[in-house]
Amino acid sequence: MDSIGRLKSRNRIFSEPPTIEEILDPVEEREVGDDCDYEFPGGDNEIVEEVRRQMAIERGDIMEVDSDSEDGDEAENVTPEYTFTQVFTLCQQLEHACLQFGELEVSFDLSKRLRAFRACVRREEIRGAKQTTIDPYFSGK
Repeated sequence: MDSIGRLKSRNRIFSEPPTIEEILDPVEEREVGDDCDYEFPGGDNEIVEEVRRQMAIERGDIMEVDSDSEDGDEAENVTPEYTFTQVFTLCQQLEHACLQFGELEVSFDLSKRLRAFRACVRREEIRGAKQTTIDPYFSGK
């Protein structure tokens, strides 16, 4: 209470000084809104369970997996972005795998289709390429 008296004398408290009960149990802490992230309707047992789970995650006993969506459909629909070079290399690797594994007729058909696809990829890459001059390479800039 001495600290409150000092604040009041320095004009830092503008109304009546709060009572000890108001200091120890403020009205704001009695009311818990709906937007509170720390609400545990199950009471102390649920709080203890959550603390134990967090400690186990920190120790590495439990691995926490985050999901982007509730049902997991969005993660399945995301397609990775590939560069032309990556697609070209993948096609070459699959063509070599066709020669090593599988039935000859099926592997040969897949290899032919991969070569055609690789040609399409190369054509798209060339179509989007920009032509530059070789002057910058010789000037050192």
